[in-house]
Amino acid sequence: MKTCAVGLFALALCVVPVSVHASTIFNENFDELSTGLGVTSVGGFNAIGGTNVDIVGPGNGFGALCASPESGNCVDLDGTGGNPQGILQTVSSITLMPGVDYFLSFDLVGSGRGVTTSTSVAFGPYSHTFTLLSGDDSSGIVTNQLVTVSTNTVANLTFTSNTPGEEGSVLDNVLITTSPASVPEPSGAILLESGLVICLALARKRKCPVRS
Repeated sequence: MKTCAVGLFALALCVVPVSVHASTIFNENFDELSTGLGVTSVGGFNAIGGTNVDIVGPGNGFGALCASPESGNCVDLDGTGGNPQGILQTVSSITLMPGVDYFLSFDLVGSGRGVTTSTSVAFGPYSHTFTLLSGDDSSGIVTNQLVTVSTNTVANLTFTSNTPGEEGSVLDNVLITTSPASVPEPSGAILLESGLVICLALARKRKCPVRS
């Protein structure tokens, strides 16, 4: 029975939970894009529903909108002309799975032009509307908001401007990461099951005493 116990201990080491590192599944800071007004294609996002947004930054004289805590380019969620109340949605949908922790981060700040703005953010079960004063550069900044689901859920991250006109909230630094729960190594679980079967067979054959 001693041999069986040693074998089981060795096999049990195979099912120690595997540590899985967090991974990035979406990252958009708009810095690689050309600035422009009335834009519908915005890197990892599209402006949908016939709406548009402005990509702003030093390149078109709106650098002050992307001042600290922003950097480089950013997006004015109220575009220019046509239907300027932007609905910005990720180009690709994301399948959210049970047992995985999703962390959502983004910088959403006030218009910087004297207008109070309202923006709704939705991602799977996460939904929140931010009302920001013109100079508010803190209460719309979200860092590592935990999002989990109980069943497989196909979702897009969407920012919807509720502010009429052409001066909306300013968006930057959108990030989604995952941190899966630790899970047993599948091959180790199979080995442990096999070891138990073998030890039981040996115990019957050799009539090994089972110690309590």
